[in-house]
Amino acid sequence: MKKLTEISEQIKENITQFLENVESTESVLDEMVKDMKARLGEAKDLVAGAIAEEQRLKRVYREAVEAADTWDEKADTALRVGDISLVKEMRHRRQQCLERAADYKRQIAVQQDVVASLKTTLHEFYQQFQNAVKRVETLSYRQKQAETRAKFYEVLAVSEDAIAAIFARAEGKLKATEEKADVCGNRSRPDATKMENGTDNLNLDEALAKLKNDVFEDRGK
Repeated sequence: MKKLTEISEQIKENITQFLENVESTESVLDEMVKDMKARLGEAKDLVAGAIAEEQRLKRVYREAVEAADTWDEKADTALRVGDISLVKEMRHRRQQCLERAADYKRQIAVQQDVVASLKTTLHEFYQQFQNAVKRVETLSYRQKQAETRAKFYEVLAVSEDAIAAIFARAEGKLKATEEKADVCGNRSRPDATKMENGTDNLNLDEALAKLKNDVFEDRGK
């Protein structure tokens, strides 16, 4: 049977290892949350950049359309004055603006799809991040509960077998002491009887001597 100290030390070692594992797990979870948070921030910046690019394309598209309208007005003015060569040039420039506007329009459509996809993915990742934070909080709470229980059992780290062994040793020592006391008591009894008999004889002799003296004194009178 193991000694109480051995049992207590073993329990303490197990609890220490448990607490180290808990601290390690908490560290890993904290790092995961920090990493996800950093990625979330970076993803938001990328989405914001994609939205800004969509707005830029819409702006240059409007500018191209407005420029095409301007060249169209200039072509009409040149046509009224009969400047055919200028009309052709203005219409050519108008066509270039319309072609750029059409290209921008196609890019806007593509960019809108990209932005929509990024927003959807960002939202999904944000939900994952929120769920991860909640799970970390739950695990952290449960780990604290487990740590409290572990410390509690460490305080009460005494087994029934160990307690029984202690009482058995104490009772055995008591029994041995009681037996020794009985032996010593038995040895001392004859001496006490002898002393008692000696005292009685001594008292009897003294009484007889006194009686004898009293008799002689009476005769002398």
